[in-house]
Amino acid sequence: MLKLSGGKSEHDRISFYTIHNCVTAIRNSNGEITFEFQEELLDKSAKLVFYIFFGIIALIKPVIIIPLIKAQIISVAWYLVTAGGYLSIAILSLISFRKMNSKELLRNHGAEHKVSIAYKKLKRIPTVEEAMTFTRICKDCGATIYSAFIVSQLIGFLVYVKTGFIIPEISLFCMSIQFRTNFPFNLLGKFVQLFTTENPTKSNIELAIAAISELEKKEILGDDILTENFSNTFKN
Repeated sequence: MLKLSGGKSEHDRISFYTIHNCVTAIRNSNGEITFEFQEELLDKSAKLVFYIFFGIIALIKPVIIIPLIKAQIISVAWYLVTAGGYLSIAILSLISFRKMNSKELLRNHGAEHKVSIAYKKLKRIPTVEEAMTFTRICKDCGATIYSAFIVSQLIGFLVYVKTGFIIPEISLFCMSIQFRTNFPFNLLGKFVQLFTTENPTKSNIELAIAAISELEKKEILGDDILTENFSNTFKN
């Protein structure tokens, strides 16, 4: 059984990936499914932007906000400015996601979640009928990272108010990453999925199953799988 690192959905494609490989199943205009393979899974520039953003946020509170709170120049509520920033980004991302993406993408996203959950629960490739019975609300969807950031900031705020102890920002960041799939850290992220996914059709489920099936083959067979012809594997 694969140790999935995550998945990704677009209008006509669904991807699943491990730390080593990524397979994307693509639904062509004629209904056939073909596949793309890649090994470089993470966009280094995107990671750099993320860490720079976090670095700036991490400095604002201890260097500016906390000293002003201690000097009673501003209210203790300003401690939550970081949580507010994360929440604003999450809301703007959700609005943008809904406006820019089609129903088909939302259904593919739902199929990605259902098949991923079914695969982990059943410990094998599910059938279409089996996958349809699972929930589309996934505890480790990408949306949970924003949720975890917000919850960790609220925890830091409560600790500071009750004890006066300041949890270092790096500790709050690590807490978010470590526990983002657990309640209550993922609660907001699971709620958001009601708007970022739709119940998939069998066609969407087929596409997700095709992707995870080929990823499993890729992990087992390695580069030999690239010589196969996949164009006629599935049809609508």
